[in-house]
Amino acid sequence: MKKIALSLAIALLALAFVTAQDAAGNASGSTASGNAAAAGAQTAAPAEAAPAAAAETAPVAPPRPEMALSESARYVVYSEGGAARAADLDARLEALFALYNGVFRFDPATLGAKLHVREFSDKAGFDAYLNQVAGETKDDFVYLHYTSLERSELLLFAKDGDSGEASLAHQAFVQYLKAFVRNPPIWMRDGFAVFFESARWDAASRTMTFPENLAWLETAKALQSKGGFLPLGKLLSIGQEESRSVLDVFYPEAWAFASFVVNSKNRDYNRLLWDSISTLAPAASLEANQEAVSDLVDVWYGLDAAQAAFASYLSGRKTFGDLLTDGVAAYNAKTYDAAKTAFEAAAALDATSYVPPYYLGLIAYGAGDYSLAEYNYRTALKLGCDPATTNYALGVNAFAQNRMDEAKTYLSAAKTADAARYGAKADELLKRLGM
Repeated sequence: MKKIALSLAIALLALAFVTAQDAAGNASGSTASGNAAAAGAQTAAPAEAAPAAAAETAPVAPPRPEMALSESARYVVYSEGGAARAADLDARLEALFALYNGVFRFDPATLGAKLHVREFSDKAGFDAYLNQVAGETKDDFVYLHYTSLERSELLLFAKDGDSGEASLAHQAFVQYLKAFVRNPPIWMRDGFAVFFESARWDAASRTMTFPENLAWLETAKALQSKGGFLPLGKLLSIGQEESRSVLDVFYPEAWAFASFVVNSKNRDYNRLLWDSISTLAPAASLEANQEAVSDLVDVWYGLDAAQAAFASYLSGRKTFGDLLTDGVAAYNAKTYDAAKTAFEAAAALDATSYVPPYYLGLIAYGAGDYSLAEYNYRTALKLGCDPATTNYALGVNAFAQNRMDEAKTYLSAAKTADAARYGAKADELLKRLGM
């Protein structure tokens, strides 16, 4: 599925941020979420001036576009894309901030400064700037975090499509969280960064939409089924280097635990998120904040009980494949309401699959809702459903509505596409149409 591939691609890139000493201005450490190779990035070294001889012979780089500025309540945005692009990006970031804060409920008044974002018109400019300030480059957007919030900045480069939006939602969350808590627990930082990756900007309404991100669900359930998860105590206290060494487990598990504390029907575990946030100290070390959350879980919930509740929650979440299986079984059993519910849920998980709309078309046809049946069949056809099968269904549907000319067109198309399967059936209906 495209959403799974996209989320995996983002997570397995070097989505890193650098923690630097404010006084020296040099990168003093790094954390990363990416594959094992990308995550092995070393601590960034200070940028060094090029030798004079090299400077004299180096080719002159073309001038960079000027950075346009847009400033809002919480952001200062610079973009090489011009004033309109800077303003649009600023609006997106404000909408993301509101989305994040709808979950975390930090007091924006406690921000010591506005959050800085710098966007380059191409990857070359991004690389040159990052290499200058941190002595390294990254494959994707990066957040540079200094002890001074005014000096910290999220670095972007122009990138189209879903990967750009997902990367922005991911790294902007890291920037948001670290603006309030300098050293948040690693599971919280990375788990929620992935959790928010599905946020998308609606340019027409200028609002942020946020369908639930379930791209990691199938991977997480597969790991859980074979006992591949880290113990909960380890997840809550894992160090940066150790998380890098087990990214194939850590990322899906951290996302799953974030999903659990937000979506669990057990209110006690919904409260776990709020209690965890309230126990974090803005200036505390990573170890102190992680220990505080671990102790809270152990004392108030019990690690074993919390782990059992987490496992139960994840087991109860249905993957796309689970929902298709349930839907087909319910359809064959003629329990059409249950089948409709399953296929609608499957369509919400993967809008690129033709299977849910095709079955929803069959269900609507059986209920006598021919207009809805046609809509679903047409959707399935656009998504790649077998032309012979879908055109035959459309022909039968048009026949039921007494739309004879359209019925003939569809049935003829089905016969042409696959005469062996639909030739005789189409001929029979065409004969009844007097054609």
